[in-house]
Amino acid sequence: MIRILVLLFIFSNFSGCGFKPMYKSDGIGIELDRLSISFKGTVDYEIREELQSILSTEQKNKDYRVMVEAKEEMIPVIINENGTVSKYQIDIALFFEVKDNYGKVLIDDVAVGFAQYDVLVSEIENKDLKKQMLRSATNDAASLMITKIQSKLSLINDN
Repeated sequence: MIRILVLLFIFSNFSGCGFKPMYKSDGIGIELDRLSISFKGTVDYEIREELQSILSTEQKNKDYRVMVEAKEEMIPVIINENGTVSKYQIDIALFFEVKDNYGKVLIDDVAVGFAQYDVLVSEIENKDLKKQMLRSATNDAASLMITKIQSKLSLINDN
């Protein structure tokens, strides 16, 4: 009985205090459909496909344009005694600029993702695995990029 009274007391005191959990936010943040993506320079097919699956390339009716330049690097992680590589790490760096409709640069930043894979015996399996890990690293970098864009644009729009 005392527990019920204590819970009712706590509920009645805190129900009108204005506390609102962040995950219950009313969504005033930036939605992804307000962003369009375009690419600078040569971007690998897998990287381009992964980014286009997240952001639209259509420019019409978009509030912000994200210009992305991608750099890919393969780093040998484990080198055998005979000089062959048995494990690689793929690093993806996404250098991005966010511009508004007037061409003003709002954000200029970089997001990085990486993935590792073991070298297999078959050359065909190695190529497929490399493509899969390239997509995984790009997805990591893209997730970080989207998080940075949403948080920084929310701050800009609040001011």
